[in-house]
Amino acid sequence: MESSPVVSVIMPAYNAERFIKQAINSVQAQTFEDWELIVVDDCSTDGTVSVAEGLAHGDNRISVVRNGHNLGVSRTRNRGIDLSDGEFVALLDSDDYWDPRKLDKQLKLIRKEQADIAYCSYEIVDEQGSKKANDFIVPAIATYAGTLVKSVMSCSTVLIRRSSLGSRRFSSEVCHEDLVLWLDLLKSGCKAVGDEEVLAAYRVVSGSRTSNKLKSAVHRWDLFRRYLHLPLDTCIVLIVRYGWFAVRKYLPARGGGSS
Repeated sequence: MESSPVVSVIMPAYNAERFIKQAINSVQAQTFEDWELIVVDDCSTDGTVSVAEGLAHGDNRISVVRNGHNLGVSRTRNRGIDLSDGEFVALLDSDDYWDPRKLDKQLKLIRKEQADIAYCSYEIVDEQGSKKANDFIVPAIATYAGTLVKSVMSCSTVLIRRSSLGSRRFSSEVCHEDLVLWLDLLKSGCKAVGDEEVLAAYRVVSGSRTSNKLKSAVHRWDLFRRYLHLPLDTCIVLIVRYGWFAVRKYLPARGGGSS
């Protein structure tokens, strides 16, 4: 019986034909090579599956599974996690991509700090891969209280110990399902450490959930009030800070350029 990989990379995909090759290639280019990549297609209607299967054909570390019906991103990620068995779980959205040193650096950091979660800084690019905003530089530590004010972790930047993740999964009952999971882990006592070096790229795609900041703010308010049951005055302070950080985060990059 083959031993389990050190890292399981989970990639949900839906109509990602334009970007998924770059995402998968960035996993294949990792200097740390003991990984598996599970691509979970959520009933794409374009060539996503063909591209992913073509790359998997030449690399036995990659597997492609297809949902029988549309599950949405949360349950699609969860299915990938349930199918994996690595000591660590990494997440990579199909329109994002990694620096080749990402896994290697994060594994060293999470082990050195005896942490449960590692995350990293990232660049923000547009659909063509050109810089859209200034790099998002993360702090060395993420706490529950700090994450309520400003989330510094994102799906494509985290590496999580499977033993720390346990049975926790992404909620399909609320938007910002990633933030809900990070808060749950941090509240339970998990230690999260960051690498300020830019090791990932987050792509802003027109029409995506995160591209509509007004709608995102409404969902964030709903999360604070309905899911976390925070007091009204606390929610008002948090949503004002969320809007301030969101505006600053997506200011045009100084000097432009491409990634």
